Amino acid sequence: MSNSIVCPHNMEGYCQISSDLAQVPVPIAQDACAACIQQSTPRAKNSVTCSKAIQYRTLVGMLPTPELLECIKPPTQGVGTELELLIEKTRRTLNWLCLGWLIPDKFTCGCHSTKSRMNEMGVRKCLRNNETLSAEILTRWIVHVPPIRFIPFVLTIIGFYVLRAAYNAESKEKLHG
Repeated sequence: MSNSIVCPHNMEGYCQISSDLAQVPVPIAQDACAACIQQSTPRAKNSVTCSKAIQYRTLVGMLPTPELLECIKPPTQGVGTELELLIEKTRRTLNWLCLGWLIPDKFTCGCHSTKSRMNEMGVRKCLRNNETLSAEILTRWIVHVPPIRFIPFVLTIIGFYVLRAAYNAESKEKLHG
């Protein structure tokens, strides 16, 4: 079964990337390979390959390295964080106008996973997937605020917010190196 995985890093049933990171042989796992190719940096050092490296270091009685532990932490800054800031600013303004109910709060909308994914995707990938991300956000909002679907151009507005968040994230990346 592990031989059915087509990946340039599948070396005789072992993941070359995870094995190099772990400094021990790490067998290929179908679910990990499927998750790896969904990462912002597929088939490379990413949170999946680092997780597998940690798992197998632990299995053979070795401690994970600080580098591996750092690798599995999702980014805390990026397009998703910038989008959250923009939405919170808008919510404060709408609250002042007694229209804050139009935007569900971040704790009830389930948007944390989208935020984390956008942070990991980075600016370029978020820009390429703007329409998909905007539709996903709108779908979540409709669940909590059904009348929002009747607001004209709401999908376009969300798309603009994603673009603005990407611009803000890119500006901060350039500013901080």
